[in-house]
Amino acid sequence: MRFASSITTATEPHAAVEELLAPLHDRVTLGMVDLAVLFFTSHFIDDLSDVVDRIGAAIPGAALIGCSAEGTIGCDRELERTPSMSLLVATLEGVDVRPFYLRQKDLESIQTPPDWGRFVGVSAESKPTFLAVGDPFQFAIHDFVERLNDAFPGAPLLGGVASAGVTPGQNRLVIGEDIHTDGMVGVALSGAFGVETVVSQGCRPIGKPFVITKGERNVIRDLGGKAPLEQLHAVLVDLPEEDERLAKQSLFLGRVINEYKDRFVRGDFLIHNIIGVDRQSGAVAIAGHARVGATVQFHVRDADSADEDLRAMLEPHADTGVRGALLFGCNGRGTHMWSDAGHDAGALCDALGEIPVAGCFCAGEFGPVGGRNFVHGFTAAIALFREAGDA
Repeated sequence: MRFASSITTATEPHAAVEELLAPLHDRVTLGMVDLAVLFFTSHFIDDLSDVVDRIGAAIPGAALIGCSAEGTIGCDRELERTPSMSLLVATLEGVDVRPFYLRQKDLESIQTPPDWGRFVGVSAESKPTFLAVGDPFQFAIHDFVERLNDAFPGAPLLGGVASAGVTPGQNRLVIGEDIHTDGMVGVALSGAFGVETVVSQGCRPIGKPFVITKGERNVIRDLGGKAPLEQLHAVLVDLPEEDERLAKQSLFLGRVINEYKDRFVRGDFLIHNIIGVDRQSGAVAIAGHARVGATVQFHVRDADSADEDLRAMLEPHADTGVRGALLFGCNGRGTHMWSDAGHDAGALCDALGEIPVAGCFCAGEFGPVGGRNFVHGFTAAIALFREAGDA
């Protein structure tokens, strides 16, 4: 298993492709590449067919997927608000690579496991890992993720939502030599390899866990038998002054996905925005389902907590033989969250060394929490690839 990555700020398409391809020779044989993932800003859309043809000619036989993005990530750099492209290529001995493209009508037609096999090329028995990027305007992305969870239990999905467009038809998705303006492109990987997932939602818990004892739809009526605002007040009064200030500015609710644990730590919570409160009743509305019996905990987020969360989640993967990575970061991270560019790529490099990395800034990130995939926000979703058996 061999990986290589590159990134370019060249604005002329031919020069940009040459700059992308040139450093790859030191790590891989281009004629033996099995998978390539390309990210590009809207600057290159008019010349995208030529870009894709040139890259495809350099890596014949490889499965190529990619998408347009607000910014790209490569090696140890994050490029925002400037023309750029990044590329990850991999030689994957013993790995079955199945590219797929789904339109909305295809998704609606899938009813049975054989239907999934026909469109994505694998069965649940092959225990695949999915990499995918999609357009949010004409494809039901949340529906796709939920149905993929049901059809492929435990199969990780890493990727994100194309972010270069603000209206339908402005994003571009690449699969092979084909370019689309809607749908979902991806690959299903199965066979002799290992993949670890890091889904850093940038939050840290405060207070203690509670159980939802009364709720409907997205409204929590009772937490642990009391009004949610009453429980929140009890949490706030016990916090250090700085955490109390932060909670008043940036408060979230994390829902435990896997309840069958003695204690809950980073990575166990799916983070929901708090979207409203009723001060009279003490109820709280969240951007998620208020399921009675679910365990939840209040969380806060800022630049420091996001940095702490990502580094803590990457630390266990140091010295585990990671060969390459894909990094999908929210377009609300980067310099929108930190004063200096390159935070997430830099943290990844600090933890794992100078491994090949590519990725992009997304309008929503795909990644598993507690064994189930979700569409996240303000998140860094990372796929770490290693040889089978390495740990």
